Amino acid sequence: MLMSMTAFLRFPRLANHPASPGVMFAREERGAAIVEMALVLPLLLALLMGVLVYGQYFMLAHSVQQAANDGARAAIVGLDAADRRAVAARAVERSLQTVSGAHSVAVSETSEAITVAVTFTAPPDSFLRSALIPSPTNVIRSRATFELPVD
Repeated sequence: MLMSMTAFLRFPRLANHPASPGVMFAREERGAAIVEMALVLPLLLALLMGVLVYGQYFMLAHSVQQAANDGARAAIVGLDAADRRAVAARAVERSLQTVSGAHSVAVSETSEAITVAVTFTAPPDSFLRSALIPSPTNVIRSRATFELPVD
């Protein structure tokens, strides 16, 4: 009893916290958790940004491919080459009206098929132009070919 009393007198911090080894152990665990979070958080944020960037890229690529398909499908009902180009351009415009960005449409045809090529450029405020994550190009190209009906 005398020995424990002298220990409390020599170390007043221990006198206030008789269960201090457990308290110090809890502090060490909190410190370890903070260090682990500091090491892992940047990796998790980079992974999250990668999911957002590539998710937006795949969504835009799918939209551009669908617009090219819609343009080619609509163009086969045109009466002549100029009419088919106009119908394809309107169909692509209608298909991409919900997606922000610039696009261009090129229509080529042979005697058997019509091909609609769509080039889409992502806007400057897009996730695709993020400098934090290596991302795919901000220009997406797609084409679709449909056979012309036989007379």
